[in-house]
Amino acid sequence: MKFSLILKFSLTVMDNYQKQPLKLYIQDIFRAKRTEDNKYVYELFNIKFKNVMIHGVITSLYNTTNKSSNFEISDPTGCVQVYYDSTKNNSNIFDDTIKDLLKSFAAVSRSGDDNAPTMAALLNSIENKYKNPIDFEEGSHVSVVGDIFVDDFRNARMVSAYQCRTTSVERDIVWLEELSYLYEKYYLKNIK
Repeated sequence: MKFSLILKFSLTVMDNYQKQPLKLYIQDIFRAKRTEDNKYVYELFNIKFKNVMIHGVITSLYNTTNKSSNFEISDPTGCVQVYYDSTKNNSNIFDDTIKDLLKSFAAVSRSGDDNAPTMAALLNSIENKYKNPIDFEEGSHVSVVGDIFVDDFRNARMVSAYQCRTTSVERDIVWLEELSYLYEKYYLKNIK
């Protein structure tokens, strides 16, 4: 009986936050307050959240393997350290899936289908991302989705990314305009 009450309470606490990543300027990762209920849930603008989405430029890249990397991302408001492990990404493709895609493409290309060049381009893109999940470098514009966590060794806030995609300077300009709108129309009105 006691265990079920504890479980029910913890599930209620865990359900009391925004499920989608909260789009933020980097400076607000450091302004967010940890909730008392759960050390993995933060609060900012009277919004409780677990995941964040940030955009910026990679200013430093280190400890990179073919599956993971540490890097620093900067936007006009600040910078934050990010750890990205591509094996934790929800959009990973399994080996069997790649084999099935190659077989399907071979069958389509042999049949003389007019869509074969388009399918080849798509397959090539999927295969490149599969073989090179860390496809960014210093100076790359990236979009990062992940969780805020505190590195106990350095006592610093970081982002543990589960999705990291390269973007462009044009996309970052649109992102900054989008954030400006969100802050003005929603976030800042929430704290009044």
